[in-house]
Amino acid sequence: MLKHVLLSLIAGGIAVFSYAPFHIWPLSFISFAVFLWLIADKSKKQAMLIGLSWGIGYFAAGIHWVYISIKQYGELPIPIAVIILGFLILYLSLYPMLFSLLLRAIDRLAPKFSFKQLVLSAPIVWQLTEFLRGYILTGFAWLQLGYSQLDSPLRAYFPIIGIDGVNLLTTILCGLAIYSFYHINHAAQKKHTFSAIIALLVIFIAPFSFKNIEWTSVNSQRSANFSLIQGNITQSLRWSSQQLNNTLNTYAELTKANLSNNKIIIWSEASITDYELNHQPFLQYLDNEARANNAEIVVGIIDFRPADRVHETKNNIYNTLLVLGEKTPYQYPTTNRYQKHHLVPFGEFTPFSALLEPVAELLDIPMSSLTAGEEKQSPLTIKGFKFTTAICYEVILSKLLWQNFTDDTDFLLTVSNDAWFGDSIGPWQHLQMAQARALEFGRPLIRSTNTGITAVIDHHGNIIQQLPQFKTTALNQTLSPTVGLTPYAKWGNIPYFVIMILLFSFLFYKKNT
Repeated sequence: MLKHVLLSLIAGGIAVFSYAPFHIWPLSFISFAVFLWLIADKSKKQAMLIGLSWGIGYFAAGIHWVYISIKQYGELPIPIAVIILGFLILYLSLYPMLFSLLLRAIDRLAPKFSFKQLVLSAPIVWQLTEFLRGYILTGFAWLQLGYSQLDSPLRAYFPIIGIDGVNLLTTILCGLAIYSFYHINHAAQKKHTFSAIIALLVIFIAPFSFKNIEWTSVNSQRSANFSLIQGNITQSLRWSSQQLNNTLNTYAELTKANLSNNKIIIWSEASITDYELNHQPFLQYLDNEARANNAEIVVGIIDFRPADRVHETKNNIYNTLLVLGEKTPYQYPTTNRYQKHHLVPFGEFTPFSALLEPVAELLDIPMSSLTAGEEKQSPLTIKGFKFTTAICYEVILSKLLWQNFTDDTDFLLTVSNDAWFGDSIGPWQHLQMAQARALEFGRPLIRSTNTGITAVIDHHGNIIQQLPQFKTTALNQTLSPTVGLTPYAKWGNIPYFVIMILLFSFLFYKKNT
């Protein structure tokens, strides 16, 4: 049993190399298939231990970069930082453990190494536990298996069934592979094994027949001129009041150097690390400069709304993007703005604050008492173009973007501050998930960040241009929007749920004797 636990730990760990920046996509299949093989015939307790071990390997390798945020920027002693990271990894590993338990708990319905267990039950149960991982305590849906397939033939499924659907197909393929491998030498199962191999090949090869379908088309009659400002403000200095003037000067100088007719200039998330009300003269100056040059500037800032004691009984603080340079001069509070909806626990708010406030105080993260914006918000309008917007972590939430996406959306826009993660694999993983959104919706995606990776991504999910990390500079790109809708943009998760219902129906189907 110890051998199996160690093997599951290694199998979980190697999956990290299937994601950015490594892109060795077959390793995710190997990782999950080995996991399935190990738990398929174990007792509930053994399966739970293997699931926990696989999860520890998977998340320790995949999100170890969180340590940088805790240690370097939380300024905590190494032992405490390691303990906090360890608890996070252990918590996330509970979900693969739960998956293992549930899969073995339905042994009568789906016996070991059966088609029902590996190809029907396992994908359904995995999606259930992944849903829980992305929902409980507002969720942490980082490193879903499907993202590893952006470089594989399965990428063609993204515009049709989205990330949830690709997650599902990935687990189905692993189940088919293990089922075929296990039954290859069983004479009584050869017919079923052959069918499983055919199904596996069809799912994997089918995308070659439709990968070149252009779900959306480029509207070459319209184009936008972008300047993405990468201020490169070190995280340890970023929220210092002494640094604020230097930050404003850096962004203002880069903006002035790139300010020209018909330009769209985009700053990063919370590029002004202070309340909007405290910087009215500066914002009015930027607004006037932009209008004078027939340009518009998108600024990340903190919007503090004091309680008016009539409609609001408490102060509200929003992580905000606002647009300057419009026809009407800027006057607080403008309406053409986006306020972040999905906040990150402990980083932007404290869940169960009465109980967990000591943890938040220990981490001492600035602006960690933010207010969530509305779930559904209108697209930002910038120089006549409409942008479906996401701030930082939100870009990995496909459903949130779908709720805010409109048929006439021209571009996707996301801003971020990945300085928290230093020179680690975290920002690369984040960029990869943003690429998936462009592919799902068939829209070019604009990504402006503080320290990188600032990039422009086309509607096929390919990076057109990106800036090197940790460099103070700007990315300039002219880009046309796209028109039309991908199946995912049109129907959202409906096709995914149809597949889930079919799997569930086949699971309970009994052949007449």
